[in-house]
Amino acid sequence: MNTNIIKKLTPNLIIALAITSCGGGDEEASPKETVVTAPPVEEIILTSDLVSTPDFNFISNADLGVTLPISPSTSVSYFINICTDFSVENNEVTINYDSCKLRTSLKTQAQAFSLFLSTAELKLVAQIWPIEAGAQPINIFWNIAESGNHWQIDI
Repeated sequence: MNTNIIKKLTPNLIIALAITSCGGGDEEASPKETVVTAPPVEEIILTSDLVSTPDFNFISNADLGVTLPISPSTSVSYFINICTDFSVENNEVTINYDSCKLRTSLKTQAQAFSLFLSTAELKLVAQIWPIEAGAQPINIFWNIAESGNHWQIDI
């Protein structure tokens, strides 16, 4: 028997025996049931017990090919952030810029990049900023389930 279970059961057993062995003396004894329950034992799962389906490939990452568009203007510069940690609430995009996988500017020629993603990074946002007064960013979303491992960004 597991020594941890014995250590846990021993005090309970002593208390149960002490309570049931003390008689009332002159009173008529009545039969009583004493129930001693063992503490729950956690099931131990060994690595050798784990089973996967034959089609599971144990790969925990993905390479994403990203093609950036040509800058739409030669007089206005455009900067792009591609990030993994973002939220959308009331049509407003909030981005954790520490999660950006790519930060660059758009050029006069298309650019191709390969981004290394973990399996937890299933959705991305590309935020394109025209560098001019009062400009608003353009937000473009990507989802691996819908688009696969290539993202052609168009503006």
